[in-house]
Amino acid sequence: EKRVIYISSDAFTVEFVEAIQSNTVNKFSNFYKSMDALIIDDIQFLVGKEKTQDLFFHIFNTLHQNGKQIILSSDRSPKDLKGLSDRLVSRFLWGLQTDIQPPDLETRIAILKNKSESYGISLSREILEFIAQNITSNIRELEGCLVKLLANASLTNREINFDLVKKTVKEVSTTKQINISIELITKTVCEHFEIEENKLREKNRRKEIVMARQIAMYLAKQLTKSSLKTIGLHFGGRDHSTVIHAQTSIEEMINTDTKLKETIDSIKSKIEMTVT
Repeated sequence: EKRVIYISSDAFTVEFVEAIQSNTVNKFSNFYKSMDALIIDDIQFLVGKEKTQDLFFHIFNTLHQNGKQIILSSDRSPKDLKGLSDRLVSRFLWGLQTDIQPPDLETRIAILKNKSESYGISLSREILEFIAQNITSNIRELEGCLVKLLANASLTNREINFDLVKKTVKEVSTTKQINISIELITKTVCEHFEIEENKLREKNRRKEIVMARQIAMYLAKQLTKSSLKTIGLHFGGRDHSTVIHAQTSIEEMINTDTKLKETIDSIKSKIEMTVT
């Protein structure tokens, strides 16, 4: 019987800290080294956690040398994980890398159909299609909408009809992001800093321009469903690595700079109020 474990990198770190506190690090390490398959979600959150990275490096090596399976997920490619040790990055690059895109409409419909049938519920094609067209971000939200729909129907003792479906979708959908464009974000950021919009698209290295551009890129990633490539194109044809650098830089700065965080939150509020 194979030993398989799935864990998020945050939970892995918490367990490691607890192992340090209880002086059971060897037991913790040996447990993960004994797995036949190790699956870790959001590996990017190991960035900046040097001791956790060091331990994971040794676990990775043991599993790899023993021919075991290691599956990692991240919101960016290994080479873009700034703050992760070079030796870990090099090992991550050994494996097969796959870019997983959100499911298309037909796939979302199929997921909803299979999931609803597993609950013993048969939904019409029209209802399945309506949910799939409005919940597009990820499978978790898609399934969450279905669970909420079934709960609403059960709690109110109502038949599942279009009115109930529309109400449920409105409650869980994050599609307000669709109404936020990169152009609106750029306009709002530039108004706040009192600079011309075209300055963000130029090869301008002035400190205040770079900061405004990075904030705009960060918000574009946070508030829209645009790809890194699309965001980069809106800012003078910059490539995806520049957008990732901007996102990482702003994330690091707002962790220590309260004033910057307040500024970004204020700009974000203005943008969201515009589309409300």
